[in-house]
Amino acid sequence: MKRLACLVVVGWLGVTGIARGQEPPPDPGATPQAPAPQSPAVDAPTTPREPAPVLDPTAPAKTDITLDLRTQVRAGIGFSGPLGAIGSVQILHGVGADIRDEGTRVKAVCAIPMPHCAQGFLVRADAGSGGGRLSLGLGAFAKVDTDGFKGTAGMALRLAVAHTWGDPIGQPPGLTYLGPELDLSVLRINLTLGVLFKVGGDGGSSALFSWGLGFGL
Repeated sequence: MKRLACLVVVGWLGVTGIARGQEPPPDPGATPQAPAPQSPAVDAPTTPREPAPVLDPTAPAKTDITLDLRTQVRAGIGFSGPLGAIGSVQILHGVGADIRDEGTRVKAVCAIPMPHCAQGFLVRADAGSGGGRLSLGLGAFAKVDTDGFKGTAGMALRLAVAHTWGDPIGQPPGLTYLGPELDLSVLRINLTLGVLFKVGGDGGSSALFSWGLGFGL
């Protein structure tokens, strides 16, 4: 009888302990609770970006080029064969360019019969103690101002007609010659080289080597 009573007491205590260790089931009629507010997340620090460079549309370009139609007249004096002491006038007509680039300036004339040079041309006339010469051709002339070079430079290829009179060098007066001549010019010093063939007159050479050394004014 005592053993039976003890078993009943021990069983009742165990059931009570198990009941206490379990949570009651949720009430379906209860009002749901709103979730607790959370503090906003703090963004990680970012590296500031460098501002983009601002271009000034009014800033001048490094290279400034101006093109126009130009006629340049140059005069000179010199000595040549067979014309002797001469004075000369040269006209270049074509496209003129004025180029400026960080302390460098070039002013040039392109006298060539092509579209990019406005169908330019070169005309030269010489008169001296031993004869005269008229020539037509093409060429270019430039005035350069840089740190390494300051001066003029030019080149021309001409078809010349020369006629002797007075006291020509190595030939009698009254002869007419025709042929090509090449002009080179640096620092106003002009050098002329060519070959002329006789097309009129009596005596003299049937062909001769023409030359000249001059100074541009």
